[in-house]
Amino acid sequence: MTVVKGMLFVALVVAVAVAVFNGLVVAASAYFGPFYENDADQSRNFGLWLLGNGVVVGVSILVGVVWFRRRLLRG
Repeated sequence: MTVVKGMLFVALVVAVAVAVFNGLVVAASAYFGPFYENDADQSRNFGLWLLGNGVVVGVSILVGVVWFRRRLLRG
């Protein structure tokens, strides 16, 4: 049961982190306007956004696992 709780906790941390990251990207693009002028810029920005999401997911998985393990050790 602890494994299931841990997986759900990590999934929640990942979902919140990705939602915050994408919200910030949307807010920045709404404030500054479109970040591209042609198809090459649009493709580059999509790649950066995709890479950013990957980094956020990876870091948030690591943080979620460490955070949950610390909660387990505290009792």
